[in-house]
Amino acid sequence: MFSPVSQALDLEGRLSVGRLTRSPLVEGTWALLEPAGRQNHAPQLCWLDQDRLACVWMAGGQEGTAGMSIYLSELRRGRGRWSKPRLISQDASRSEQNPLLFVDGAGRLELIHTAQRARDPQDSSWQGSGSSFSMQWTAALRRQTRALAGGRWSRAEDLLPAPSFCRHPPHRRPDGRWLLPIYRSLESGGAFGHDHSQVLVLAEDGSSTGEIFDVPESTGRVHGSIVVSNDGSQLLQFFRSRLADRIYRSVGSLDGSAWTVPQPTMLPNNNSSIQVCRLASGRLAMIYNRFCFEPDPLQPQVWGEANWPRTRWPLSIAISADDGETWPWIRDLDPGLGFCGTANWQLNGQLAYPSVLEGQPGELHVAYSWAGRAAIRYVCLEETSITGEQAWPW
Repeated sequence: MFSPVSQALDLEGRLSVGRLTRSPLVEGTWALLEPAGRQNHAPQLCWLDQDRLACVWMAGGQEGTAGMSIYLSELRRGRGRWSKPRLISQDASRSEQNPLLFVDGAGRLELIHTAQRARDPQDSSWQGSGSSFSMQWTAALRRQTRALAGGRWSRAEDLLPAPSFCRHPPHRRPDGRWLLPIYRSLESGGAFGHDHSQVLVLAEDGSSTGEIFDVPESTGRVHGSIVVSNDGSQLLQFFRSRLADRIYRSVGSLDGSAWTVPQPTMLPNNNSSIQVCRLASGRLAMIYNRFCFEPDPLQPQVWGEANWPRTRWPLSIAISADDGETWPWIRDLDPGLGFCGTANWQLNGQLAYPSVLEGQPGELHVAYSWAGRAAIRYVCLEETSITGEQAWPW
């Protein structure tokens, strides 16, 4: 019997790290960004201008250890590939995590990230103590800026005197100030079940005003992602759930000073990050892992605990036409490596911490931690390919 392997058209040699690629068997235009460490995690996308799309992420040996740092790569018009990642954070003695990037009202590029005390990866004393390896309760929220055209970054400075964490970019208010969703990991030694959310007001130039608004009864609901409602009259904030049950939703005033108690949506959540964006069509796009621990109404779990399923797949995009009340269009963007069953379940590398934004109307740009943090994967696809309005390519 013959093997067809040697007779096949081999395209593997034509692929390269960072190169934009298209195929009729893979959704959208995609690329793997060059890894900047053994772990590559928590990407965020940002349009610098109409010709430059940037991606920042954290990379290094292991989350929670020294040398976990922030890197930046750019995709420029006409280049056809993502640039080689550049180290942009400044404190190698800490674990620098969860970066976000935005262009402030003064036209400068802003980087905000966390920087927490690091553990020795050889230290196992925390095991069995109810603590976690990652000491998020020691994290400083740091900010640095540079000119949009390039140049040197300013010296990193702490935004707040007390420890805090971030994940998503800020929302700009009508008055030019910014609303940065943050959360507090105050549970020294614990597993993050008592985390709660707040909103920090930034000045137009991105500096901290020190003004902070609480999200009521938000224990266990973190990683707030803020968008304006379709009619422009209020804000919406969507949250990750430490119970790994559902994505939660809160309604807020336009100035961010008042929020309703977060309520569960129909979308599942696996206690991993989500992100939402408002599209030119008026719809919302939510990117998330379509997996959860189904809540038991007869045995409700107490807030303050946390569930940690390792299942961070599939990676899915949902579309809503009613401000997140319902999500009738859902498509799995990446199902993972396809391993199933108890014998090889652990081989299905996690797909996590996605970022989504719109470029041209109806064109979605996505980045996420791919294959268990081996690299950052970028995908560009059409809104109509999620709603089913786009024809199959053949």
